[in-house]
Amino acid sequence: MAHLSGTKRWWRTTFVVLVASFLLVFSLHASPPSSNVLGDSSKQTSTRASSKVESLKELFRDYTDNLSRLSAAYDLIGDADETELINLFEQAIKIKYSKEDRAWKSELISLISTQLAPMNLDLTISLYESQPFDDARYMLYGVMHAWASEDFNGAVEFARKQDTQLHVIALRAIVDASLSARETTLMELGKEFGDVAYVEHVLASRQLKVDLADPDKSWASLINDRSIHREENFDRLKLVANALIDKYGAAEADDLLNSITSPALNFKLRKSLLSKMALVEPETAFSFALDTPNDRFGSMLATVIDTWATSDPQSALARVSGLEPSFVRNRLQHKIVSIWVQHDPESFVVSVDSIPSELRDTARLSLVKYLSNDSIEDAVSVVVEITDPATQEEAALSLVDVWVDSNPEEAFAWILTSPETERYRKRLLNSFLEKLTERDADKAFELALSQPIGAQTEVGLEVIVIDKLSLSETERALQLLNRVRLGTTQSVAFKSVATGLIFEDRIEEAIELGKSLPEEHQVSYYKDFASLMSFTVPVGQVLEILPEIPVAKAQSDIAERMLMFGSVRNDKDSLSDEDVETLMEYVEPAKQQRIEMFLQR
Repeated sequence: MAHLSGTKRWWRTTFVVLVASFLLVFSLHASPPSSNVLGDSSKQTSTRASSKVESLKELFRDYTDNLSRLSAAYDLIGDADETELINLFEQAIKIKYSKEDRAWKSELISLISTQLAPMNLDLTISLYESQPFDDARYMLYGVMHAWASEDFNGAVEFARKQDTQLHVIALRAIVDASLSARETTLMELGKEFGDVAYVEHVLASRQLKVDLADPDKSWASLINDRSIHREENFDRLKLVANALIDKYGAAEADDLLNSITSPALNFKLRKSLLSKMALVEPETAFSFALDTPNDRFGSMLATVIDTWATSDPQSALARVSGLEPSFVRNRLQHKIVSIWVQHDPESFVVSVDSIPSELRDTARLSLVKYLSNDSIEDAVSVVVEITDPATQEEAALSLVDVWVDSNPEEAFAWILTSPETERYRKRLLNSFLEKLTERDADKAFELALSQPIGAQTEVGLEVIVIDKLSLSETERALQLLNRVRLGTTQSVAFKSVATGLIFEDRIEEAIELGKSLPEEHQVSYYKDFASLMSFTVPVGQVLEILPEIPVAKAQSDIAERMLMFGSVRNDKDSLSDEDVETLMEYVEPAKQQRIEMFLQR
């Protein structure tokens, strides 16, 4: 077989691919902090790194960080002749690698064999066939690439004889080296070796180069082929259209879109072109979007604004504010404000007074959401400037959502004492305590107990914590019940926990829990219990537990609900005549006649 002459240019191209591969593979191996390529380069690179290494031993001795070592390996291997490469290959095979450097063996074998194969393919194949499978697999790409560059059919036949685990590697090397081969041939090979997606990707890249070399010719060819006018060809059409916009300017967009017959494809391409046009000609792009027929919700205008508001929010806002009042205008104005705050908050703060008055509260809401992560104090000052009650409440809720993590005590105090929060304090307290319960239930409970009953609500704030826990951490809620304050607060808290127990099918525990309440609260407890039981507990189970309920009024309510709503239960749980008779025994005498009449309908 003829020896293949390598070139520096080919090696550099291949090296780029191998570097990317190396960094991916090497990142999967545990490395000590000293070999972290993202660390301080002055500490990583050896003082001897400026001198060119002559062997792999020197490579590992003189370079400690991966990226510098890889660069030195490239210089060493890239400048080596055939004899030197053979020597380096022997070193790579025989050298003793530390645990941290173990991944380097496969990478060096890959680099060396990729450089050697174009020089002496026969020898490289011989080396490949003499190596253990786990080492040989890293040589295959270089061997196949060099072979396919000279003898496509021979490379394919050799690839077919390799272990099926290696077919994908061989395929990719052959395809990469054979870009002039027929598409059908490469696709058939992709099917045979099990990686059609890679072949399609390479062919698409090849086609893109052809398209972009002469976009006018490519576009004419594309639009005349009606089979192209499908959504799966969108990316190709988009890239050629973008090239034409670059060449002729935004005025070309109308002609491009008029040549697309598919409405769905036309819509997608229009949005794509508008995004591109907005980068350099936002006014033109906006006018073009405004002329889009049947765009009732302003989706094309929103596409332009997404870009324009990032580069020049003031101009974008002025242009949108000039539109007729409408839902679309309001939505776009809010979008601009939100983008402005996210991308340039300093400019936004300076310009907030120049924003249309109807937008200022919304603008400040966006600013609160941004500032909350950096300065709670600044965020609070913006909240109090918001005049619309609903918007101010939304801003306060957003602020508290962040503040609860950094300093819950301060947030709690602000909620309770700030004059601005008085109108929505109850809702704000609920939101705050629920969020804090998710993070630290004990802290939430302590803060709740610190406030007297009736100061803000009719019951103690601890019921918010109990209610939040009852459906997610029922056991934790049960543990906290003995710390709940007596009276209505205790009754409400017990009902919340009972709900959690019933949903966990712990009916008996829920019944027993109610018995520990004072008698004056048991009726209310078991009446709520009855409401839940009517729809969530099977008939048979209800009949078993009815005798255990200590309150006759609650027993009657449960029986009545079961009888009244039995008709809406599924067939498997419908009431039998015997069930009806048993339930009627628990119904209060005064209600029995009404129930009987209902059942006879």
